[in-house]
Amino acid sequence: MNLSPKLRSILFTWHGKLDDFITGVAWSPDGKQLAAASVSGQVAIYDAAQGRAIHLFEQAHADGTDALAWRPDGKALATAGRDGTWKLWEAAEGKALVEHEAGALWAEHLAWSAKPIGEHGHLLALGAGNKVTLWNEAGSPVDKPMPFPRTVAEIAWILGGATLAVATSVGVSVRDPLTGEDEQHFKSNDPILNMAFSPSGKWLMTGNQDCSVHVWNTDNGSEMHMRGYAAKVRQLAWHRGSRWLAAGGGDAVSVWDCSGRGPEGRTPTVLESHTDQVSALHYQPEGDWLASGARDGSIAVWSPTQRQQLISRAKISSGVTRVAWSPDGKLLAVTGEEGEVQVLSVE
Repeated sequence: MNLSPKLRSILFTWHGKLDDFITGVAWSPDGKQLAAASVSGQVAIYDAAQGRAIHLFEQAHADGTDALAWRPDGKALATAGRDGTWKLWEAAEGKALVEHEAGALWAEHLAWSAKPIGEHGHLLALGAGNKVTLWNEAGSPVDKPMPFPRTVAEIAWILGGATLAVATSVGVSVRDPLTGEDEQHFKSNDPILNMAFSPSGKWLMTGNQDCSVHVWNTDNGSEMHMRGYAAKVRQLAWHRGSRWLAAGGGDAVSVWDCSGRGPEGRTPTVLESHTDQVSALHYQPEGDWLASGARDGSIAVWSPTQRQQLISRAKISSGVTRVAWSPDGKLLAVTGEEGEVQVLSVE
């Protein structure tokens, strides 16, 4: 008698291909286009419904493209790379609107503010080396570069998309983007690899090089630790309701309950399906499903809080580098180490 739960089927909608390891993927705000970047420097913009490459920039950045981000109006795409520059591309015609020096040889982090900031409109934060610079919607500089004590590990807009958070290996700074002054600072003794603020802003989590997750309650400054991961924690993903945090750090995914007093002392839900290290995580923007990908090429879709946690699974031909749900949560983009760009849906 087969008691294994029946999994939903996965439909691969379309398949694209760049010529090397995919370093970034991003849906346009309306979900109609998908952009992908590779370590060789290629950037492609696809029609998300048909998989047709609308634009292919063969050498968007010499020596590799490391980051890309859609402007909130969906009419332009920012990219940054290892040639020490960042560019703003007009999405309809595929033309480079501006190109600027990033301030360091490798420009690895880009993030647009979700809300307009003062008279500047939506701001683009660029992290390169140990500096962050801000640019307006047209691609002009807003102020002087903001220096940090270590190389920037990650940047994000939080608290509704109008406050800037910057992580380095030694801490996280929350800043007013117009004054550049710290509103809060969270110091860490564990070398930080990435950060994730809950949508509510109450919780700050960092994934660390010492195979741990560090937790701050931003309301009162209290700290917690979750240790014992099998590998460095490079993947963190928040559920839209700010209660559930998913973390990588091995071949399983741990999901922590952050309600009430927070996750310390609680036992996480452990999701097991992959046979190699988890390399990508993303919760649906609208919905409750969590997608994970691993270095063995496996993809899993989970409903962590339900009785049947594993919803569906599939595999691509090389290790997964990114998973990203579309804005409406109906499609999942999956990219690979050999340049695969695939879009699928769960039936």
